[in-house]
Amino acid sequence: MLALARWMARILWRAILWLMRRPWMKAFQRNSILILPKKYREKGRISQIKQNRFARKTGLSMLTFMMSLVVGSLLVTGSFLIAMSLYEHGYLTIPRRLRRQLSME
Repeated sequence: MLALARWMARILWRAILWLMRRPWMKAFQRNSILILPKKYREKGRISQIKQNRFARKTGLSMLTFMMSLVVGSLLVTGSFLIAMSLYEHGYLTIPRRLRRQLSME
């Protein structure tokens, strides 16, 4: 399960890094600072640099953790659906012979 989550996270991480390296995305980040009032622009630029450093440092591990949760959730949901399907089709019921034995005791 962890190998699948790690693979999914690496695929997503590669796509995110590719997107963040596009010239239009870099321009978008630079221009997003212009929304701020002039007295906060330098502080906003420094904050953006810190956020980008944090994302590069911990992004892949956070993404791997999130993909582990997704894969785990899919496994639990799939197991539940299989169990409910088996129950609805009668494969998970107690046989009559055992039911009679249990009712006699």
